[in-house]
Amino acid sequence: MEAFLSNHLKSIIALLPKAISEAVFNACSGRSVEEIRLRSGRPPQIVFSDSEMVLYDIRFTKKDSAELLERLCAHCVYAHEDELKQGFIAYEGGYRIGVCGKAVSEGGKLLRLSDISSFNIRAANEVIGCSKDAVGFILENGTPLSTLIVAKPGGGKTTILRDIARCLSDGVSSPPFKVCIADERGELAGCAGGIPTYDVGIRTDVIELAPKADSIMMFIRTMNPDVIVTDEIGSDKDAAAVMEAAACGVCVIASSHARNRDELTLREPVRGLIESGVFKRILLLKRNGSSLRIIPLKV
Repeated sequence: MEAFLSNHLKSIIALLPKAISEAVFNACSGRSVEEIRLRSGRPPQIVFSDSEMVLYDIRFTKKDSAELLERLCAHCVYAHEDELKQGFIAYEGGYRIGVCGKAVSEGGKLLRLSDISSFNIRAANEVIGCSKDAVGFILENGTPLSTLIVAKPGGGKTTILRDIARCLSDGVSSPPFKVCIADERGELAGCAGGIPTYDVGIRTDVIELAPKADSIMMFIRTMNPDVIVTDEIGSDKDAAAVMEAAACGVCVIASSHARNRDELTLREPVRGLIESGVFKRILLLKRNGSSLRIIPLKV
């Protein structure tokens, strides 16, 4: 699952001050980039699939941080407050740029983040055909079964989910299905102006940047899907929506952070879905550099 310097990543790098932009671009060129991490007052760090690099001769300043935030938000930071409250900025091309800073709270409730000082630019990946083995496990007699994709953070879940949606939608290895993507963080389809920039299939509909539970319920009410694809199941509300979709006969392909079967049992919403029999398949992703192994787990 090799990353590449996409046009979207190039456009983000171009938002940096010239000296930093040139140094980062030169360091990334021809390499399998996974993350570009920028921290105020410290040198940029670039994480590759097999190593890392710190650009010690450069400092990313507080002023650079403020300017980058403005540029990422198209000079409308207030319009991104809901995203910033969750610790990220959604950027064109399926990029979810993680941020850290000063939390502003009221009555114990987080209102927003201010004084943003750290950015984690994770390379968004499109690898056509990477889900071939996964789809083989998901299908039974040509019909997709509800499946949970499991891996540690950065383990390739989003890339696999995206390609699974494409395969099921286009009828690769099976009849085609109506697919809906609940793209809460804008990473799966990478929509620009509501249109996916990634190939998620010709029979695929997308709701982006809405809570996945709300999107799932809207799909059930209005889109008559065969398959719903979504990312991390993290709350009881998410789990309830997945349960409702399954009860309506819809196949759900979702993901969860975990390194093994035992860790899944520590995530209560996911454990409840497994115990109730919603997921018929559980697939664990194991990465070693740019290679990926798919391991079926006992349900």
